[in-house]
Amino acid sequence: MIDAAHHELLAKVAAMYYERDMTQNDIATALELSRVKIHRLLKEARESQVVRILIDWPIKRSHELEALLVNRFGLERALVLQTGATDAALLRRQIAQMAARYLEALLVDGSALSICFGSTTYEVISAIRPDFQADVKVMQATGSLSHALKEFDSSALTRQLAQKLGGEALYLSSPLLADNAEAAAVIRRQAVVGQALEQVRRADIALVGIGDLDAATSGFVRAGVADAGQLRSYRAKGAIGDMAWQIFDQGGQPFPCKLNQRIIGITLAELRAVPQTVAVAVGLNKAAAIAGALKSGAINVLCTDEATAARVLES
Repeated sequence: MIDAAHHELLAKVAAMYYERDMTQNDIATALELSRVKIHRLLKEARESQVVRILIDWPIKRSHELEALLVNRFGLERALVLQTGATDAALLRRQIAQMAARYLEALLVDGSALSICFGSTTYEVISAIRPDFQADVKVMQATGSLSHALKEFDSSALTRQLAQKLGGEALYLSSPLLADNAEAAAVIRRQAVVGQALEQVRRADIALVGIGDLDAATSGFVRAGVADAGQLRSYRAKGAIGDMAWQIFDQGGQPFPCKLNQRIIGITLAELRAVPQTVAVAVGLNKAAAIAGALKSGAINVLCTDEATAARVLES
């Protein structure tokens, strides 16, 4: 958490640079700081999201692939981006922008949005336009991590998105991972947790990402929820992907493992009851996981790119 004085300094430097078009040298002179210090403060302002830069990429979609995905998996809608991007980070940002525009169309005053946090949903939230406003309830759909990376800091991101939209934040006051299944059951029975989860289940919209359990890139490993050996063991036994921190198999069914029982948050079965569950996922390596997730029946809308969509249809 940034203290108020440092937050104000970051905002002041960012405003001078981005709004008043002052050079870093001019800012350094005005604030009696070194140019190197100003450079570092601007970098920190971006990384901490005190300042957000939004590039409006053109959105061109493949309606043919969208129709094939809808027919194959019984989706309500598919959004498939046509893009020439070869850089993985750029591709994720473009997909996130497409998903953010769709999400903005869904978010009307009085609606409720449940969010399952991860690197993809973090990008979507960042791509929502700063001037977009909607009186919505933003709900944390999974518990918090004690030492979270920025994209997994679910309570902070819930607050930030609610403030950005001008809506209300609802927190899930629970750890993401309990010590064991018995402890998880006790936590879920606590009044404050049970009431929050009940509201999460009654959301109008849910936003989720899809993981492929690759030990080298998985959010489970990066967030310290599971180690590489566990994921390799699960994959060897038939697990194919994860969604809302729930591991599933090729048929989209929950994978029988203790880890699933220890997660505090919305389940795959509960996601099926949400009127609009929007999944955002990209990457040829994720095609099998995306196909499994679509077979779960928990997803109404898929946002991806044309290369990934084509590979999913081959799965």
